[in-house]
Amino acid sequence: MNELIGKVKSEYKNILSQKDKILVSIDFSKVEAIDFKPSHNLENDEWFQIKDFSKQAFYIEQCDKNFSTASLSQVSNEEYKILSCLCIFQGTERHFQRITPALYVSKKTLLDYSGQPKIVEHKQQIEIKSESDAIYYITKDLLYFKSIGKIKSIFPGIEELHRVATQKEVDKFLAHKFIKLAEYETKTVGTQNRKRIADIGTKYEKLTSDKKQKLIKYAKDKSGLTVDKDTFEIGSDVDLKKLLYAMDQRYYYADIYEEERIASSIRPNLDAKKKK
Repeated sequence: MNELIGKVKSEYKNILSQKDKILVSIDFSKVEAIDFKPSHNLENDEWFQIKDFSKQAFYIEQCDKNFSTASLSQVSNEEYKILSCLCIFQGTERHFQRITPALYVSKKTLLDYSGQPKIVEHKQQIEIKSESDAIYYITKDLLYFKSIGKIKSIFPGIEELHRVATQKEVDKFLAHKFIKLAEYETKTVGTQNRKRIADIGTKYEKLTSDKKQKLIKYAKDKSGLTVDKDTFEIGSDVDLKKLLYAMDQRYYYADIYEEERIASSIRPNLDAKKKK
């Protein structure tokens, strides 16, 4: 049987079960799945993946193959209005969909032309999307998703994978000797740059002294920022973004087209490594 349960506050409750599939399964062997990287922006046909998901701190019991819905209570009619998530059990798949106000359909009169034309009155419905926000495959122990923002309420703690740097971390990063603040306060650093600092700042600290020097030289050559006595002048969020992009080595020269470019998204090319 295929089952549908819903999350009411912090508790999952039964909704229904049926023999037919609730959703069409996605064949992930034909989809490009990428190990999650905060610096990578997905294309429309790509998904992030987390391997060995059952070993992660944000794994939830609803993903377990032995999880039983038998002891769950039934969602009452009044509770549908406060559902925050739907979970679909379909074979070895677990589909999770966040519920937002836009998915509630009520008091609509529609013309149904799927067969003989007829008027259909929609009173109180919730749309089940054709594409789930997260899909967990039990046999592969893989979680697929496209946006952490959409699933952080479903898997508490998963947002740490794309966390925002604390003020202390921001202050520490901007205190580096190669940075000079010009009418720009550390408290005004935007959310996106704070995410970049949490990722790139950590990677920078792990480099050897020699590699740090090479990276700063690269940033001086590529970032386009004003450099005064070996320090980058940072006067805005845009300046900081340019520096962080440079420290992530996103600037490159496309020799065939003879133009300088910026990679707005990066991920390791694992296939290239295999060929070496």
